[in-house]
Amino acid sequence: MSFRPTLVSGPRKARAVAGLLILAAACATPASPTEVAEAPPASAGAVASTLVQLTNAERSKASLPVLRSSSRLMDAAQLHADQMARLGRLEHVLSGAEYPRPEDRLAAVGYQWSAYAENIAMGQTSAAAAMDSWMRSSGHRANILNTSVTEIGIGFARDSANRPYYVQVFGRPR
Repeated sequence: MSFRPTLVSGPRKARAVAGLLILAAACATPASPTEVAEAPPASAGAVASTLVQLTNAERSKASLPVLRSSSRLMDAAQLHADQMARLGRLEHVLSGAEYPRPEDRLAAVGYQWSAYAENIAMGQTSAAAAMDSWMRSSGHRANILNTSVTEIGIGFARDSANRPYYVQVFGRPR
């Protein structure tokens, strides 16, 4: 499966957004039951730093430019990680949340995008394990190695049962 975000507008935008949401559903990675275990608490900042480094290492291996860290994308990713942890669900479109769709989260933080993509994961015991899961999934890997994006944001949260939620948001500003 391949994902290549593009700029869309007008009536095509609604169809494109619907298509992105369908594709995004394929880009959610829950951990296998054997990966869910007690992990030492990690700070959101440490997880974000590690995932940015690991993402850029994968891009470098593929001879792609590294992604710049964006504070607005960090905020959008953190919004989603917090919402998923609060509701206990791993979903790109999170009904019942204040910012249910990726576009809602990007608008909430003031990020004007020409392209975006999102990877989510739950239950992996570390940032490295989440990255490994994403790289073993064709849809997630395509987002990580997407040449249409130039920036990245990372979110991390734990739910009431201490399960970790990871979010990568990729973007290209307008």
